[in-house]
Amino acid sequence: MLDTIAKKELESLQISWSQDLAIGNELIDSDHRDIFDTARRLQAEITEEEPEYSIVGEVLVELIEHTGGHFAREEALMQEIGFPALEAHKREHALLMQKVNDLHRRFMDGYPNLPMEVAKFIEFGLVRHIMKSDMELGRFMHAA
Repeated sequence: MLDTIAKKELESLQISWSQDLAIGNELIDSDHRDIFDTARRLQAEITEEEPEYSIVGEVLVELIEHTGGHFAREEALMQEIGFPALEAHKREHALLMQKVNDLHRRFMDGYPNLPMEVAKFIEFGLVRHIMKSDMELGRFMHAA
């Protein structure tokens, strides 16, 4: 499933939750930790010498479910507190969901570069979304 270069790049990606990513809302922060845990499990399975394809598929579905549920809770919170960037944030969520669903489709189709796509999604999708957009939400909540 994974060539040597891709495996080293994916293994080098540090998928770990830290307090630097906390926005100060326990529900949202807990969701983020769960998503990171799922992403780390996906990374571990993909980089196995002989990945168990059924487990990779299950963990991808779990990532989709965790991410979708989290986005729904986060958007409900934003609506409740009158977050001014709600619509832009919802568009980001829709794009991220499209990407994670595309990863699953590619996995089902036997796409050979899936590991690197997963790494990019985690690093450039989820982590950057939390560090930029979700931190903005955290600042808004604490300023109110």
